[in-house]
Amino acid sequence: MKTFDLSLYLVTDRSLAAGRSLTEIVRQAVRGGVTMVQLREKNCSTQEFIEQATALKQVLQGTGVPLIINDRVDVALAVDADGVHIGQSDMPYKEVRRLMGKDKIIGLSVESMQDIDVANSLDVDYIGISPLFATPTKQDTARPFGLDGTREAVHLSRHPAVAIGGIHADNVEAVRATGVQGVAVVSEIISAEDPYLAAKGMRTGTTTTTTTTTTTITETKAQSPSAKYKRVLTIAGSDSGGGAGVQADIKTISALGCYAASAITAVTVQNTLGVQSVEAISIPTITGQIRAVIDDIGVDAVKIGMLHSSEVVKAVADTLREYKIKNIVLDPVMVSTSGHRLIEEDAIAALMTELMPLARVITPNIPEAEILLGRPLTCQADLPDAAKDLANKCQTSVLLKAGHLKEDQLVDIFYDYEESRLYQFPSQRVYSRNTHGTGCTLSSAVASYLARGYQLPQAVEQGKQYITQAIDAGVQYEIGHGFGPVHHFFGLELLR
Repeated sequence: MKTFDLSLYLVTDRSLAAGRSLTEIVRQAVRGGVTMVQLREKNCSTQEFIEQATALKQVLQGTGVPLIINDRVDVALAVDADGVHIGQSDMPYKEVRRLMGKDKIIGLSVESMQDIDVANSLDVDYIGISPLFATPTKQDTARPFGLDGTREAVHLSRHPAVAIGGIHADNVEAVRATGVQGVAVVSEIISAEDPYLAAKGMRTGTTTTTTTTTTTITETKAQSPSAKYKRVLTIAGSDSGGGAGVQADIKTISALGCYAASAITAVTVQNTLGVQSVEAISIPTITGQIRAVIDDIGVDAVKIGMLHSSEVVKAVADTLREYKIKNIVLDPVMVSTSGHRLIEEDAIAALMTELMPLARVITPNIPEAEILLGRPLTCQADLPDAAKDLANKCQTSVLLKAGHLKEDQLVDIFYDYEESRLYQFPSQRVYSRNTHGTGCTLSSAVASYLARGYQLPQAVEQGKQYITQAIDAGVQYEIGHGFGPVHHFFGLELLR
């Protein structure tokens, strides 16, 4: 099991050590609070690199501080380092993972928002946002992210993030306020006369020399803008088994870097074997939860799941109309995976007339689309027209899921009602009994990407990729005696 702490990440540079022993600098820095050490060597032989890595590994033995090798997978393997950090132009990640094995830490530098999107599809252990600020210790870098860019990068990434580039005691608190899990430093510690005090100062966000400097740091922290969550409200039923409903929504929203709030509409008694009973929450309590969240916390997107009666549908619709929320994702939950009916007949008509016109996109599966359209859908060729017809009927965009078909190659159909454009998202069927909550998970993922500022087609595409990977990652797990859940946190190795 991999455990590590990114909070103070030291990157070495012997050219800044002024002839002093790098191992002694690292030893003192660890005493001062460094939690991770990356050995970076650009101008030495492989033999010398290995010797230096071996010496640092001995220094770190017993401290719990991992040794990460920069770029060089061969050196990391030679000394059995704890991990390796790679850049965009280094060996491809999948090859690095194959060579290093699943138990080693792998970090990946990202230099743009596009790089982060790619990293989100990989099971890297952390990303390095680089550079935060321009820095003299590394000249071959992309345009700096800055504080605002770093804040957005943190929200975009589903992996823990460490920021690097131009970080020192005077700005470290402002950097931490962006939401990064760690700060990486080079010269602030390597060049310091006392690496122990320098590291200690970086841990606390203060220097150890003068009161004036400490006061300046406090003022910088007070004037720095607060980090902002991307907020997603899920309005849905509770699943006592944890695989679907509000529980799956919260896991998905959290895994995708957003803040999850909830309004519970019903409490189900269920597990992986099925639903035993459903108890409704009163309408005043449902609408009260919605108002309490929006009035205080606010929302960037809303995901709606199980609404069991027409009265609840109308109450939720009336409440949301007051707030004029743009990003509403509606999963028209009607039947559970085990076949249990979860919605009353008159609620279906209310969904179509009251709530669907408020939604930006709905995400029915084939049985749900058949109910809404009043006609059977028997093959892949039926789906494009069905998605378009349903979008026009309900006045909203439609993501029609193909999972109930028998084919190995599945093609989900997305009709963008806003642009009158049809998209196809193909994927290979993943054979797994752990498919409980897939609909909840997909709709919550789309809502999360909308909250993060993605355009609608891109949010749907990213949501589709996320659920496919979550299903695939969950195949190997066994929980309960029926249909298990997907693996919502498949990329976060720390949770394994």
